Amino acid sequence: MKNIFKYSLILFSLVFFASCEDEDTQRIPTDDLGTGPNVRIVLDQDFLFINLDDLSSAKSVFEIFSENPNDIAQVDISVSYTSQDGTVTTGSVVLETVTGAEIAAAGGNLTGLEITATEIVNGLAELTSLNDIGGGDLFTFTNTTTMVDGRVYPEATIGGNSNVTPNIVNSAGTTSFTSNWQLYVGCASPVEDIVGEYSSEITESNYGGFIGSSNPTVNIRFKGPEPFRYEISDISSLAYVPFGGTAYPADIYDICGAPVMFPTNTFGGTTQTGPGSWDQANGILSIPMFEANNGLSWTVVLTKK
Repeated sequence: MKNIFKYSLILFSLVFFASCEDEDTQRIPTDDLGTGPNVRIVLDQDFLFINLDDLSSAKSVFEIFSENPNDIAQVDISVSYTSQDGTVTTGSVVLETVTGAEIAAAGGNLTGLEITATEIVNGLAELTSLNDIGGGDLFTFTNTTTMVDGRVYPEATIGGNSNVTPNIVNSAGTTSFTSNWQLYVGCASPVEDIVGEYSSEITESNYGGFIGSSNPTVNIRFKGPEPFRYEISDISSLAYVPFGGTAYPADIYDICGAPVMFPTNTFGGTTQTGPGSWDQANGILSIPMFEANNGLSWTVVLTKK
């Protein structure tokens, strides 16, 4: 009984002291927490790729929307470049800076912003002229926002994570912070004319057994994310089937009407060896290629049904 009384007294004392503790020492300082950035970037749908046919006027056009522009010091848009084959990768250079005051003056929606291909070339030391830009190259645009109190978004935290959580970054329809966007170099591609079912035949080869090989059902589908990237379900016309092979797919670019096939594998590494041809209006695609393991070359012709 004495022990029960003793423990009850101790428990009462702890509760009493806790209730008398200064509330200020326990208060979460919510008044001291800064407001995070609301910076949404909307792309002009007429400029979703860098137009290879007209590089001198090619550009990215966008607008910046913010619900709290008065908390923002500035928004820096930087650009970096990666060549299609990956041999050239640049660092980022800031090519556009707008202030929170400018966004506020526009009612929270600053429109008509643009960065041209010429500005990008002039800003990146690795590129000397527009002629250095080729089909399939990639430009990455990055948003770095600085608040009036000096905080920067996105920025790595002490734990190495971003201070912009993934659920509010680039989430279509609900995003409150656009961290980056990408534009590929190419031309508008007639997707509806290209996708569909084809038949294929090997018309030329350095191995007679391949000539005449055919596949009655080959599908070309739009793959993306580039607006001119497709997948061919078979580029071998089933020529390897007698040797234990199967159909072999490959990705392909439509670069302003010219086919550019990605390296792939059949019985060995397989690459496109010449320009090929693509009559998109009549649905005829021809690609010359070479398989390195066996030294085999062939030209496959696909005809849309």
